[in-house]
Amino acid sequence: MALTVGSASLLGSTAGVAAASPPESRRTEDEYGPVVKHTGKNPTGYEVTFRYHAPTATRVQLKGEWYFERPSELPQRLTGPDYTVPTPGLLPAQWRPGDIPASHPNSTSPNFPVVDMKKGRDGVWTHTTPLPGGVFTYGFFIDADADDTTTTGQVPDPANPAWNVVDGVLHGRAVDRSQVYVPSDPRFDPVDLSWQGPTDGPRGKLRHVTYSSPGHVTPADENYLVIYTPPGYDPKRAEPYPTFYLSHGGGEDEMGWSTQGDMADILDNLVNGGEVEPMVVVMPNATGYAASTAEQLHRTDLIERVFPWVEAHYNVSASASDRAYSGLSAGGMRTSYLLLNNTEQFGYYGIMSAGLPPDTTFSADLVAAMKKVSVYVGGGWQDPVNPGFSTIHRGPFRAVRDLTAAGVHVQTAFIDGGHEWHVWRLLLRDFLTRTAFLPASTAPADWGA
Repeated sequence: MALTVGSASLLGSTAGVAAASPPESRRTEDEYGPVVKHTGKNPTGYEVTFRYHAPTATRVQLKGEWYFERPSELPQRLTGPDYTVPTPGLLPAQWRPGDIPASHPNSTSPNFPVVDMKKGRDGVWTHTTPLPGGVFTYGFFIDADADDTTTTGQVPDPANPAWNVVDGVLHGRAVDRSQVYVPSDPRFDPVDLSWQGPTDGPRGKLRHVTYSSPGHVTPADENYLVIYTPPGYDPKRAEPYPTFYLSHGGGEDEMGWSTQGDMADILDNLVNGGEVEPMVVVMPNATGYAASTAEQLHRTDLIERVFPWVEAHYNVSASASDRAYSGLSAGGMRTSYLLLNNTEQFGYYGIMSAGLPPDTTFSADLVAAMKKVSVYVGGGWQDPVNPGFSTIHRGPFRAVRDLTAAGVHVQTAFIDGGHEWHVWRLLLRDFLTRTAFLPASTAPADWGA
């Protein structure tokens, strides 16, 4: 079995792509927000000063998504059944070209450094650090004793809140962290991640909505969606738009991809650059259901309630060939469940950092159905989920092996990185530009014979 192997630099580089900006409501900045400064100095050419106004606080800590690993110096590239690749936890001051964000120690948890900020006479706490190009998530702890593994009590930057906080008013679900985009200085950082940043072109829009979901537990009998409409969305366009359903990971909700995932900036860039066709993106909340086998309740709700709601409120196609589904980690498992049990509902399935259920078998009818759709599997080389969890899934590598052995063509992308948003942002762009809404690339078995 041959895997199509990508690299962080390959998936992260693009020539001539304008950086993407969010809709007007996506940022509410004031004098205390993060300051991104071009220094032109080692190690990255840029530094960021984080600020938090808390005159009465006795301690303010900053947690940021910026431990790094150096793939070329790892003792082994791939995490396997008997070996988890150790990630060294390099700090930004130690960063060199080729280094990538990775939690430390290597795990599926967001283990990133926590530092104490310094208080100024004006009551503003600050911390300055160099950072390479890309999007970084950060949050604050006030009068706490947080460490690298702590997430409880984290608060977002009030000067840089999530897109759904407009004029200080929350619309939808609260988020406990913020993001900052840092440009790349090509003299120090050769990987161009401008497609993750703001754009000068037209902007898409994000909306948080509630729909009726009888039987849903939390919230009772209703549920949430985040909807992205692309730049120039036309509700009266003669040709309806394709729909991309994008699922969050465990411990997250419908807000994950539009905040930490930087989805709107990435899609704005891809649409404005002509790399993908304009599409409506639907991000469901997959939590709050009663327990069910293979997340059947969520899948039923998606097909029987979310599909009709979206098709009634947006100018989207009702054809399965114009629908794609992808997700990360637990969302990758949802993708697998849909592929195996609802193959007829989507034309494109993107499994990120997950595999197939451990008891998966392929009937002849299922194989025939999967051969009619496009399947993508991707993840990080160092991700601890590669061996698979025996009671949950068998890992992405074995998913590729099993599907390929059954005769199902699989697009793959395995890149350096762990169970981390840096990897999933790259895979999102890769799935959309190489698989979703593109003609099938399967060749006859005897082609070229």
